[in-house]
Amino acid sequence: MHIPSVLNILGNLLLVLGGTMLLPLGVALGLDDAGKALEQYEVLAFFIAIATAVVLGGTLRTLFELQLDRVGNREGAATVTFTWLSFSLIGCLPYVITGACGFTDAYYETISGFTTTGASIFTRLDHLPRALMFWRCQTQWMGGMGIVVLSVAILPLLGMGGYRMFKAEVPGGATFQRDAPRIRDTAKVLWALYIGMSAVEVGLLMLGGMAAYDAVCHTFTTMSTGGYSTSVQSMAGWPSPFIQWTVIAFMFLAGINFGIYQQIVLSRQLRKALQDGELKLYAIMAAGLTAIVFSIVRQAGAVDGGAEAQLRASAFQVVSISTTTGYGTEDFDQWPDVLRLIMVSLMFVGGMAGSTAGGMKLQRWIIFFKATVVELRRTINPRGVLVIRIGDRPLDREVVSNVMGFLAMFMFLWFVSSFLLTLMGMDLVSAASAAVSNLGNIGPGLGTVGPARNYAEVPAAGKWILVVCQLLGRLELYSVMVLLYPRTWRR
Repeated sequence: MHIPSVLNILGNLLLVLGGTMLLPLGVALGLDDAGKALEQYEVLAFFIAIATAVVLGGTLRTLFELQLDRVGNREGAATVTFTWLSFSLIGCLPYVITGACGFTDAYYETISGFTTTGASIFTRLDHLPRALMFWRCQTQWMGGMGIVVLSVAILPLLGMGGYRMFKAEVPGGATFQRDAPRIRDTAKVLWALYIGMSAVEVGLLMLGGMAAYDAVCHTFTTMSTGGYSTSVQSMAGWPSPFIQWTVIAFMFLAGINFGIYQQIVLSRQLRKALQDGELKLYAIMAAGLTAIVFSIVRQAGAVDGGAEAQLRASAFQVVSISTTTGYGTEDFDQWPDVLRLIMVSLMFVGGMAGSTAGGMKLQRWIIFFKATVVELRRTINPRGVLVIRIGDRPLDREVVSNVMGFLAMFMFLWFVSSFLLTLMGMDLVSAASAAVSNLGNIGPGLGTVGPARNYAEVPAAGKWILVVCQLLGRLELYSVMVLLYPRTWRR
């Protein structure tokens, strides 16, 4: 491990963070929040946070030398992990300085934003200044496509070191086209797509009657599949069918592998892109589960209103949980048990690899089931040459082994974190759902952390356990777990 290079890159990234915090500072200076007690410290809070990021980043960049030829997979994993931890540490300062909450709650809220988990500790939002709520939503938008992917796009000095970081940060182990000679160009394309889709959603939400400020904030948290809202009622605060269907559509689009969008834009291969097996399964699962939930909701009368309102509520909850966005228009914890089971099951699945969604990812489940079938066939025909394929591409044994290890590690970490939360006094349903929700970067769970509740009642020690779960889930387990392996730190 070449630590000086890691610290130098981290310093550059902290400078990027300082630059991004100018946006909420501008909101604090431009929007009047008269009557909100926290508003008087708002501008000072962002000045201090920006100064901290710039001073610390500049110091690290000056004191430590970057050697690109020494930046490998270990350095990439370390840089990405420490970036998310340090960004959350500095990003939580506005909450603490304004007095919105204590340090533990502030750090939990911030890393929940950067990891796009969307699990909140705030029981009310009307006391928060608009700049603080804007920053809260902006952290999710930055974390959605990836802080490191953003940095790789704008920091040309990283070169191939940027590719190591890109691999460590991009969710799901997805691969992207590298038509350009540098990964920086790929990162730029991904961010251009992300920004373009965000701009379209802002326009549509405003067309539906949402105020510009709310439209930008909800676009931040829709495209990132994060789920923070400017209303404590989440999207139920905007009952407009047009607005809710728009959000459903963009949650679904954000759950698609951005490599497919890249393929369509750069290669003009629309037909080939639409033939992707994971994409087909993703669409079929969303449509099929929406139909199942709708039929049960309609029969049980679990949602008020006519058929359109019930269909919209069913589609919203299915797409929100399957893409790990975590928005809510209904309290599904009050629905029949079979629907609650469907929602919890979706928390283990997630969106497509290479999307902004969390969870285990559909691609891994496809590989898992295909590997299971191959092993069953092997018991019948032990001498047969059996190959696992994704589309027309055969998979190496290393890839299959990686997926199996990931699924086993995910389930083990879910069990351990659930066990620890129950030791702290949480009931089993709340503890187990909170663990998988944070590990899968989803947000709402069941019981005391249900969609109509929040994480304020979780013990302080429990919140730190969930912080670890969020980081592990967002960085796909391996990038964090490898740092616990002593050999990683040897030269």
